[in-house]
Amino acid sequence: MGTLVVMRYATKLFANLADHTYVECGTGGKAWGCWGGKTGGTELRRGTGSTRRANAIAEPNERAGIKCYLINGVCHQAANRILFPAEITVRGARGYDVSESLFGPFGRPRGPLGTCLSPFNQHPNVTGDLPECVESRAARQQVWRKAKELSAEDRKRERKYIRGALSIYSKDERALRSPKGLPGPDLARFHLKLFMYKAQFCLGDQLDRTLSARLRDIRMSAEWSRMKIEDLFINKEMNVGEFVNALNKETILFQEAAANTLKRDQYKLLFGLKPGETVILADPRIVKKVYGGKEPGLCDI
Repeated sequence: MGTLVVMRYATKLFANLADHTYVECGTGGKAWGCWGGKTGGTELRRGTGSTRRANAIAEPNERAGIKCYLINGVCHQAANRILFPAEITVRGARGYDVSESLFGPFGRPRGPLGTCLSPFNQHPNVTGDLPECVESRAARQQVWRKAKELSAEDRKRERKYIRGALSIYSKDERALRSPKGLPGPDLARFHLKLFMYKAQFCLGDQLDRTLSARLRDIRMSAEWSRMKIEDLFINKEMNVGEFVNALNKETILFQEAAANTLKRDQYKLLFGLKPGETVILADPRIVKKVYGGKEPGLCDI
């Protein structure tokens, strides 16, 4: 079985931008860009899994079915899908916890009015490794001794988390794959389930009834705001710049509302950030590459 490696690089040109993440195989012979660049990163972690299956999930455009950038997800969600055969995520990349809170670990399944359908095709019957990703035993052992691998307990916990998140996706799988996807209210509840599952995972016993209710309100408010922004964009009532700026503003407002509700250590546990520290998720370079001078619409991307 091959090796899948989480790679990241800080987007230093933009101080409060989340890390870009991509995936490569253990030999370095193949990489998947996940909407952005796929060279020059540093290793975050690695896991064992079929590189041939990862390649099938990635699809030729290396976006793993994350159809519309900033609507279905960003690089983090594409990378998580590609990493699925190794049962690891990009957790630990700066800004990932905010990204997961808003898009889920494997992406938002659709956009407004059934647009941007983005089902997670897991290709369970694909196995084995790409020729360029086959490692010799000696090379593999040498690299893994230096690898930033999770402890056995942390791996067990992350696998359990991934399976729990997938169960939320799978409960609505038929609707998510339909031409219209989930109706707006059901889609909002779907994302609320994912976020509260994450909150329970991160906060554990600290998530009492009062805090849970407050976080639910914050997340639902953010969801309805996002859906309104997406509607305006899809209906051409908002241009690309306005769309990106509105999403960035809503992302910051979401973090600020959470920071005002959580204790300092709780905020760090949930978002991996210090209170007062916020990130945005829209990488200007990817936005320019994807949307360019196009009229806003259903992104033929």
